[in-house]
Amino acid sequence: MVTAGEDGEDEPVTVVVPYSAEYTPKSMLEEAKATVAAQTVPTELLVVDDVDTGPADARNAGLDRAATRYVAFLDADDLWEPDKLDRQLDRMAETGAGLCLEGDPMSLDDFVYEAFVGDLEEVTSAILVDTDHVDVRFESSLRRGEDILYVLEAATEAGVCCCPDLFTRRKHERSMMATGMAVDEYLAQAKRFGYLVDRRVPAAHPYVDVFYVQLFTTVGQACRREGEYDRAITYFGRALRIAPHPATLAHLLRSILERAVN
Repeated sequence: MVTAGEDGEDEPVTVVVPYSAEYTPKSMLEEAKATVAAQTVPTELLVVDDVDTGPADARNAGLDRAATRYVAFLDADDLWEPDKLDRQLDRMAETGAGLCLEGDPMSLDDFVYEAFVGDLEEVTSAILVDTDHVDVRFESSLRRGEDILYVLEAATEAGVCCCPDLFTRRKHERSMMATGMAVDEYLAQAKRFGYLVDRRVPAAHPYVDVFYVQLFTTVGQACRREGEYDRAITYFGRALRIAPHPATLAHLLRSILERAVN
């Protein structure tokens, strides 16, 4: 089943593709665009330059320019399955959800957990949103997690459904994800992400402590790898003061031992 417009024609889906030649070769963009053209539902493609503003602002510009009810997002280095949008539209019609992503069916609470502190990552190229029911924008102040914050807000506003096997993620040395982020910047961005989720997504409140335990443990591991043992011990200690966890304790003890022999 495909969503129909008032005139009986199949209503197109606007597809927003942020693009920067700094991070993605033009050949990969063309391959991504070909998977949009191959969709089994009508599409309207918007490639938005994100050189100066970043992907969050580029996606917001696409939302503002879209003239259709349904809007999808595709990273320029990813590829869609040919029936991606068709299956998502069917699933949204069945469930009444305002957002559809890749994955197995789950409750809203399970979705919030998986998105905030679980294994749900790299969601952008799976997003299909019904703008009649979702009025959310990407947070341009974030350099990481802006897509997760967006789907958390959209899901708790209008419901979420999932379909399996929607896209292929392609990683390459020029991608924004591959360039990495310094520990201090990563920590600052992650803390702001956690703060915004706590403020904007009440359903995530039960998992805030889990988020910070994971964050401080991850930062502690990064510091230990860099030989910054005192700093690593500090962050492992912060994590353990929030909640005891055997893995974090093991990292702390290892850092203490390595500091002693270095």
